[in-house]
Amino acid sequence: MLIALNASAIKVVLKGGIAAMFILCSASFAHVHAQMLSEPALSDTASIPEAGFINTIAGIQYDPNFVRERLKKPDQKLAVFGYYRFFGYGRTMTEAYPGLSPFERAFSVGDGYREPMLSLNVVGRPTPQTTFGTELYVFTPYLGDYTIGNDFTTNLGINFYGNFRTEHGNFGIRAGGIHWYNQSPFTIGLFQVLDRFTIFDRTPWEGVSNTDRYDAYYETGVATPGDLRWNNQAFQGIIINGASLPGDFSFDLYWGKTQPQSGLPGGLTDALATARPSLNAGNVPTYLGIAGTSRVLPSFITGGKLERAFGKKKHRIAYNVLRNTTYLDSLSDERRMYQVHTVSLDVKLGEARLEGELGGGSFASPTYEEKWGEALMLRLYLPASMTYFPVDIQVYQISKNFFNQSGEIFTNSNPEILESIGLLPGAVGAGGQLSQVNQLVHNRRGVNANVRTEFGKFKFNVGWGIAQEIDPLASQLNYLHRVNGLALSRIYNPFPEGATGPIVFGPYGRMVSFFRGVSEVVQTTDLNADDASPRNRKYFNAVDLQAKYSTHILGKPFYLFYLGSIASAEAKATLVPSMNDESYLFVQAHEFDLYYELLPKFVLTGYYGIENARGGRFTEWDLNTLLPRDQLGTAIGIGFDFTLAENAGLYVRHRWMNYADRSFELDRFSGRELTVELKVFF
Repeated sequence: MLIALNASAIKVVLKGGIAAMFILCSASFAHVHAQMLSEPALSDTASIPEAGFINTIAGIQYDPNFVRERLKKPDQKLAVFGYYRFFGYGRTMTEAYPGLSPFERAFSVGDGYREPMLSLNVVGRPTPQTTFGTELYVFTPYLGDYTIGNDFTTNLGINFYGNFRTEHGNFGIRAGGIHWYNQSPFTIGLFQVLDRFTIFDRTPWEGVSNTDRYDAYYETGVATPGDLRWNNQAFQGIIINGASLPGDFSFDLYWGKTQPQSGLPGGLTDALATARPSLNAGNVPTYLGIAGTSRVLPSFITGGKLERAFGKKKHRIAYNVLRNTTYLDSLSDERRMYQVHTVSLDVKLGEARLEGELGGGSFASPTYEEKWGEALMLRLYLPASMTYFPVDIQVYQISKNFFNQSGEIFTNSNPEILESIGLLPGAVGAGGQLSQVNQLVHNRRGVNANVRTEFGKFKFNVGWGIAQEIDPLASQLNYLHRVNGLALSRIYNPFPEGATGPIVFGPYGRMVSFFRGVSEVVQTTDLNADDASPRNRKYFNAVDLQAKYSTHILGKPFYLFYLGSIASAEAKATLVPSMNDESYLFVQAHEFDLYYELLPKFVLTGYYGIENARGGRFTEWDLNTLLPRDQLGTAIGIGFDFTLAENAGLYVRHRWMNYADRSFELDRFSGRELTVELKVFF
């Protein structure tokens, strides 16, 4: 069995690989084949007895059936496959934010998010117990000079997998490269809401699927079913696991890094500081030049879990532990540290199912004395046979002192911790977040509920959530720009060369750019005069809506999708989001997608989005109008998918966007962008 941390992986870390790791971790994004690994495929090991081989394929996100075709010969030890992706991008801003000049127009090859132009995957099994996998990254921006901007390196490092079975249990090891791992929601994991984002803009890791993509979204809410990276953290280091042990025990042990330990430069402590012109805000984004001294400082996490299955239904209970240590100086013992200890459970109650996690965590740094806080969550799933509609209900309470950057909980609400650690590059935002239903935030207690139903060809999904701050901490709020956020993140580079913190842009310095999105920070004004702390605890409401319809027009597939997101932060509890005298912030977004197969293998695509954000009387006012923010953003998109062959497709998207704050004169932009993607698998 091979156990190794390889030089190639280390080279990636030292030469831009940290940036790639951060990108992949922060959004759990990756490159996949047209049909990706689904949960049923993971358990389908009849024709491939080596569990390590399944793990290797999962690590690089290819359908195991696709790879079986390349390893169908018994003596075949190696498979090579991948894709070529040409991505052309262009924009014209007719009205841009001040300071964008001369980048109002831009035309480029590549989307700037370190996505390969050519991805070459290699999977091998030198022995029945050992497998390895790697992804080679090739990029050229077609600048006319082969020495500029061209890259040939490993994208995820070289991953090694070793597995062996004994009469006492099955054991495995994963080492090197980047692995996709999920321990538990409160330790290592990612929050995912695949069915509550528009699919008009293709993601870089999607395959060639014609109308299969829209069929899957209509049936399951997921355009790319089975993409495990959406719900797993990227992990670099070593993972040892054991299963089928005596007493139905299993365990995981790990040491290494997730994104927060990846060595990116220090965080930005002033969340409202604007981007400096020297950072080339407005250039096509690139992650190849991030610098910073903190790369050389030790930072790692260690931990694991001990799990036991019990009962005929194989209920599960596990003890989870995680500890992070980041040294702040190479010549001293100064460090910041957080740790988490939890018990997670998964119990089947007849046809119902109960999931939960209970525990605590702490954070400590040279400027923040260690304090412990609780984290409690229970989620009950009730099938239609019990409640007529499928329902899931979640209750939770999470302390302001519970901190963990590698889990599902958003932990940037405590200003004392944020002042100590800073706002890291790629962070969604600072302060009290207007989160989606089921997205947990620390310093809150609340309840979430989701209901699904169908009427004929219509499918509906309704989510509702309400939460209360435990302590009055949120002097700042933040929310996502759903309609034009992706386009803005392409304009204002989240990671320009030389960046040492997140990019905050806009004429009022309150927009935060991150990977494929933009959030906005809102300052509240009802503060105590002595220490500028908030006077009131805040209540957060969220309603997420989804409606899907599918039929045939003139014998051709037709799809219509709607997404709605409504949220508010208020001084008093209300059942639903609202805008009144007690409201701090009210945000709503409504998006419509349309897809129609006009000709065989040719799908017309359409999009319309509208977004409105309004601030209350206790948020910042414009000095001229003496009014709080009142924003209206719209977008219209058209395009097409053209499936050229079973393994090749052409995808065009054209978006017109407009945005204006009717109270803040400078906060407005308008323009358009065009993207052309050619994807070929081999």
